[in-house]
This record gives sequence, C-alpha cells and structure tokens, in this order.
Amino acid sequence: MIADRKTNSIKETGNIPPIIHQVYEAMEGPSEALIEISKSWKKFHPEWEYRFWNKETMENFLHADFPDFLSVYRNYPFDVQRWDAIRYLLLYRFGGLYVDMDYECLASLDILLQDSDCCLGLEPKLHSREFNIPYSVGNALMATIPNHLFFKTIIEDLIVNQHTIFSKYSTQQILASTGPFMITRIYNDYLNNEQIKLLPDELIAPLSLQEVRMMVTENQSEEIEHKIEKAYAIHYFMGSWHSQAK
Repeated sequence: MIADRKTNSIKETGNIPPIIHQVYEAMEGPSEALIEISKSWKKFHPEWEYRFWNKETMENFLHADFPDFLSVYRNYPFDVQRWDAIRYLLLYRFGGLYVDMDYECLASLDILLQDSDCCLGLEPKLHSREFNIPYSVGNALMATIPNHLFFKTIIEDLIVNQHTIFSKYSTQQILASTGPFMITRIYNDYLNNEQIKLLPDELIAPLSLQEVRMMVTENQSEEIEHKIEKAYAIHYFMGSWHSQAK
C-alpha cells in the first residue's frame, strides 16, 4: 500500500536526478493555461531543477548531444513525433522526470519515484480498452536515471523503425512509431522489464479523456472526485497534436 500522498512525501528519489523536463516547440510558446498548469510541478518540487525546452534549445541540444539523430528528427512527418522523440533523448542524456505541459501535479512524486532507476506511467484503463489492449504504458510522465538501457533501446527503435508503417491511420501510426504503443511494445519485449516501475494510472492519470471533459464542465460525479483525491497528478489530455494527425 502506498503511503498517503499528503503526509509522507520524502526528498530522496533514489538515483533519479531531481530535474523536471517540459518541452514546447511551437514558436508562439505555451498558452497561459499551460503555463499555470506547469507551475504546479515547481510548487510541489521546490528543490528540483526545472528545465523548459523550446524549439531553439531543443535544436541546440540535438546538435551538441545527438547530431546523428538530427536527420531522423527532422524527417518525421508530424510535429508530435518530434515532441515524442525529444523527451526520450533528454531523459537518456540527463535523467530526471519528464511531464507533458498539460499535466497538473497535485502532490510531490518523490515517494513514487524512490528506490527506482526507471519509472513509467500507465495510461487510463479506459483508453486501453478502446484499443483492445490489456494496458498501455504512457510517455506523458516518465522518470529515469541518465543512460538507462531502456531509453537507449527506445532511441535505437526510433532509428530502426523511422520508415516503418505501423498503420494506415495517422493517429495510430504516431502512437505506434513514437508514442505509447511504441513504449508498450518495447516494455513488453524488454528483457529486464521487472526492474522498471510502472506507476498505476489511478495515481498519475486517474481520469480518462471523457472524465476530464466532465470535470472541466463541472459535470463531475463523486466517483471522479474520489479518483482525484487519491491521485498525485492529473493528465488533462488537451491533445493539440490530434488535429495534425487527421
């Protein structure tokens, strides 16, 4: 049983560096709503370093640390594939915690990450059922030590499968080539996956997209309120990338 989120926070996270990474490539920058949401991570992790990556700093990082990956990165047909890829590269190089900009923190994640070298968040169960799969390992919240073999395996897969067609549907192609379907596939095939901590969806992604929409329209039930009370974070699934994948 995981300790109560409000009273048993700890400062040590094991070997995972106390760095929070967030990325936003669009030149206009994140909206005011996303900026406000991102502040929650600083609020509950005041001793952690916060690194925001924009188009320029991401390009500089790639040139300095992954020049051989630049052609793969630039040739992706969809922006979201670049947004996916860069998070794996950042975590492999620096370690720390990556979270999407539309993710709100409700309590410190220190206790969830302690004594672990690599933690991955599970997607809401309802999302998995929609695709008839038992579970989906997400890429919107991930934490690791630098140079972890799992993330090295991800990067190698991105290179090997850069031209692979997984689906005729754009959304599923993105999910399978750089997103959660890809992460889930690699996790299932990973030899030492028992060493990777899967963070339960009820703790870090308690609400499905449908439930999020109910919440923001003030049409939430007691069940939704109960889910939020237990959670350490909420993913709002703003999904601006979906419009480009149609």
